[in-house]
Amino acid sequence: MTTKIVTFTSILDDIYDDYSTLAESQLLIDAIQRWDFEAVDQLPEYLKDFLLKLLITVQEFETELAAEEKFRIFYLKEAMKSLAGAYFEESRWRDEKYVPTLEEHLGVSKMSSAYPLFSSAILVGMGEVATKEAFGWAASFPKIVEASAVIGRIMNDVASYPREGKREHVASTVHCCMKEYGTPIDDACKKLRGMVEDAWQTKNASIRQHSSPRYSKHHSILHES
Repeated sequence: MTTKIVTFTSILDDIYDDYSTLAESQLLIDAIQRWDFEAVDQLPEYLKDFLLKLLITVQEFETELAAEEKFRIFYLKEAMKSLAGAYFEESRWRDEKYVPTLEEHLGVSKMSSAYPLFSSAILVGMGEVATKEAFGWAASFPKIVEASAVIGRIMNDVASYPREGKREHVASTVHCCMKEYGTPIDDACKKLRGMVEDAWQTKNASIRQHSSPRYSKHHSILHES
């Protein structure tokens, strides 16, 4: 199940990054928020295929779950909606050439990192460990997930910044930091790497704090992400 969600996430990211206009992106986010088959008809043909397959796949997940496990699909859908919303916000920033503050950027890009979605998607097929309490914990955007998202987002931005200007792209955390603080790229990257170090400390502390069997398997998967 998780592999399929990762695939859909990759395709959705490409749609927002490279293919859809802002108007089409708005139609898609509206349809995903509705999450019903009637919404498919409101989309351009190439987006119809994507959304229809997503809806059918998640519906198939639900049929595979026992009656007492079907609640898991609600959390999966909500996480997917949040991810799509973050992708849309970033596409709007890109098209409007808006450079947010670093805090504003991370408020969205921590979601678009897909870690919050994956923390719920991982649980869907995990058997008895995937209780309502565990899903509630994952949906609360716990510190380990937030820290993982910060690490992934910033390290990706620092590594890719030299290539950023070669095509139209949403402002990265590097760009935001440079503009907000009036610093050159080296100083901005140094500040961001410091934030990554802080995030690693938070992540490791969270793993030590939640070492009970209830969370250990979920934490171990996130730790390897």
